[in-house]
Amino acid sequence: MTLEHHPLPAATSQPKGATGIATGVLAILGGLGFLAAAALRTVEFAYSLILLAVGVIAPDIELSVAVPVFLGIAAVTDLFATALLASGGILLLQRKRPGRVLTAVGAAIAFGFAGLVLLVPWIGSRFAVSYSGFTPRIGSGWPFAVVLVAAAATLLLALIPQTARWLDAGG
Repeated sequence: MTLEHHPLPAATSQPKGATGIATGVLAILGGLGFLAAAALRTVEFAYSLILLAVGVIAPDIELSVAVPVFLGIAAVTDLFATALLASGGILLLQRKRPGRVLTAVGAAIAFGFAGLVLLVPWIGSRFAVSYSGFTPRIGSGWPFAVVLVAAAATLLLALIPQTARWLDAGG
């Protein structure tokens, strides 16, 4: 038997889709998570505006103007990450090259956002948002640590060459 009758498996096989599919699924799940976060931030934004308006009438309610601004920026960032991750994940599962770029950008934003939130208590430990004496704080940073790890994994999977090869083989 000669080598002509038995081609090498690497030369004839298609790239496996594990990395591309995993990236797409992680991106879609991340997009859904950021959509939930955007809804929560929007409610908090509206509540902070109400408290700010009431504070003008009842001076015993203390609320900085920076709170609704911060919550508004956070809601917009969450929506932007949602759009990038969800659309990128869907396009990746359809084996479209723009999905890889959208997913990588969305995961980078998610990674930066989660990292910033984890660092803010350390950086600005003297600044606390207070809603009339109630200071909302997350008891631990584990939700943001989960987002940080998931975003890092999604970003890594989107950028590795195996994902690009799988997309290229798809058409």
